[in-house]
Amino acid sequence: MSRGAQLVASLVLALFGIGLAAAAMEAGVRVLHLVPDRFWQPDPLLGTELIPGKEGWWTQEEHEFIVPVRINSLGHRDIERPRAKPPGKRRILVIGDSHVEALQVPLEDAIFRRLEGALAETADDVEVLGAGVSGYGTASQLLFFRDRGWQLDPDLVILAFYPGNDVKNNGPALEKALVPHYGDDGGIVRVDGGKPRSGGRSLLGRSKAYVYFRKLILTRQPGLASFLADIGLMQRAAIRQAAAPQGVPLDYWVYAEPTPPEWADAWRHTLRNLDDLQKEVTGRGAGFAVIIVTTRDRLYPDAWQQLRQAYPRLQEGEWDLAAPDRRILEWCETRGVPCLHLFPAFDAERRKGGERLHFVHDGHWTAAGHALAAKLTADFISRDSLL
Repeated sequence: MSRGAQLVASLVLALFGIGLAAAAMEAGVRVLHLVPDRFWQPDPLLGTELIPGKEGWWTQEEHEFIVPVRINSLGHRDIERPRAKPPGKRRILVIGDSHVEALQVPLEDAIFRRLEGALAETADDVEVLGAGVSGYGTASQLLFFRDRGWQLDPDLVILAFYPGNDVKNNGPALEKALVPHYGDDGGIVRVDGGKPRSGGRSLLGRSKAYVYFRKLILTRQPGLASFLADIGLMQRAAIRQAAAPQGVPLDYWVYAEPTPPEWADAWRHTLRNLDDLQKEVTGRGAGFAVIIVTTRDRLYPDAWQQLRQAYPRLQEGEWDLAAPDRRILEWCETRGVPCLHLFPAFDAERRKGGERLHFVHDGHWTAAGHALAAKLTADFISRDSLL
């Protein structure tokens, strides 16, 4: 064989080896579900919604969980449900954000499924429907009930309010992903989730292995990502830094004392949205109640201390992690709305040293957190005769 032929053969073998390695990496990433699937699509009223019938897997960078997910035909992460309430049944509708969506745990561990099981011990005629969507603030939740939720004919609507970002989600000057738009009277009109991307993704963009390793570089190796952007191998726009006004991540300004002006505006919209949601629900003949979801950073002092070390500005001034809970409790009291404050019982459970109730990195409830929240909610419903 001539030298030229040997070089061609070597090149072919090298390319074959590279292709085989790439195929193996692609297969490995897919089999191990290292890249989360996308379960959402744009919605002109709500900003975003879950895709009915979508199936896939959910995980995150630290792989604290790898969970199979299926969205039902109503567009909820729940078991299949008829839109019309079955005869002889009573319905509870739980609305909220990603804590109710509960992609971090198997479906049967989600708060609404656990709640249905807990209530079945004394009443077998109660259905509990989960209608949580990642990124929803009270604005999207109000629009959801006004447009679709009422059609499910609930006897009781429970709003799971998350102090960690629900207030920000309601502030037009603060929220960047699902931007709320209010009318001249202050009422919510729509939430803008941006325009869907036109056209399909490139062949490289459809590769799970490419998405996985690109994400690793962006999140774990920012210096390498910047170098790749400098030489044209990565888009500079992909290297996004979390918004941190005055050195503090945006979400944590909800704890600032005194309240900054743009957050005061977000609180004004939040309380108006709560007023309107209560009126919408009770106007349809259903009961209305609120549960205040716990936050990892308040429940676990070590998490807050790590944040203070990472962002020295948090060591200055006044930061009150209990302030958002107090505002919601005050609203509930003045409006006569039954309200369940989960933190005291969660804190007592944490002090016992049992299972973690929030994931270390992801921050959402673990299966143990969902189970405790469901038990407390079942007791709350029974104690206050909400059905």
